[in-house]
Amino acid sequence: MEYSQTLTAFSTRDEIFDKSRDTSTLATTYLAYVSKQLQEYSGNTQSAHVGALIIEPVIHGAGGMHMVDPLFQRVLVNECRNRKIPVIFNEVFTGFWRLGVETHAELLGCKPDIACYAKLMTGGMIPLAVTLATDALFDSFSGDPKLQALLHGHSYSAHAMGCATAAKAIEWFKDPETNHNIIPQGGILRELWDEELVQQISCHSAVQRVVVIGTLFALELKVDASNSRYASLYAKSLLQMLREDGIFMRPLGNVVYLMCGPCTSPEFCRELLSKLYIRFGEFNRA
Repeated sequence: MEYSQTLTAFSTRDEIFDKSRDTSTLATTYLAYVSKQLQEYSGNTQSAHVGALIIEPVIHGAGGMHMVDPLFQRVLVNECRNRKIPVIFNEVFTGFWRLGVETHAELLGCKPDIACYAKLMTGGMIPLAVTLATDALFDSFSGDPKLQALLHGHSYSAHAMGCATAAKAIEWFKDPETNHNIIPQGGILRELWDEELVQQISCHSAVQRVVVIGTLFALELKVDASNSRYASLYAKSLLQMLREDGIFMRPLGNVVYLMCGPCTSPEFCRELLSKLYIRFGEFNRA
C-alpha cells in the first residue's frame, strides 16, 4: 500500500487539534495505514500478538521533541479500541500542564485505559509517579483466586511526603489565585512564549524547526546526518554560551529545549528566548 505525502498549513494551533478533522481525507489515509500495520501484527485473529498500545501524547520527548499529528494519534487510539487493544498514555513528561492542559485526554479528544504520570505532578519538588487505570481494567483483576490479582506493588506506594507535595502542587497549578497563567474557563494555560520572538527564532538560518506548546519551547538545529544523533555534541558550544547567561539546557543531540513551570511568567519566558536569539549570532560565527 502506498501513501502520498501532502503538506497542510494551519493558521492556528487549535485547528490542529480540532475534531472536525476526523472526517477529513487525511483521517481516512491514517486509518488505512494503522489498519494495515495492526493486521500485520495480528494476522487474521483479533490482535492476538498485540498486548497494548503505548504512546506519548502529542510530543515525543526523548525522541527529539517531535510533535505528532493529534489526528493520527486519535485515529490510532480509536482503531486499537475497536480491536480491543488496551491503550496506555505515557504522560510522565507531557502531563500536568507541560503542554498547556492537565491531561491529554482533553487535548487529543480520546481517553486511555491506563495513564502514567510523574515529574510536574509534584512541581518537580520530589520524585513521585502514579499509574491510573479505568474501572473496567482495574476490575478485571478482581476476584477470589489469588492468581487472578495483579500481584505487583512499589516499595514507596502512597509515599506520604510525595503524595502531600503532589496534592499541593496540583491545587496550586489549578487555582487562578496562585497560578496567574491558568485560564479559569477551560483550565488551560495562556500562551507563555512570545509569538514574535518564536517567529524570529524559527526563521533563523541555523534552525531546522521549532515546537512551541504549553510550557515547552524546543528547536532543532540544522545539521548534516552525522550530527543528528542523540549523542551528538553539535549544540555544545551554544549551550556553553547560554550557561554564561544563567540558562542550563539539556540537549537531545542537535535538539535543544526550554521548559518552564506552569506558573512561570510570560515575561521570564520572553527573557529566556531573547538570550537564546542573541546567542544564535555567536553560535553561527563559531
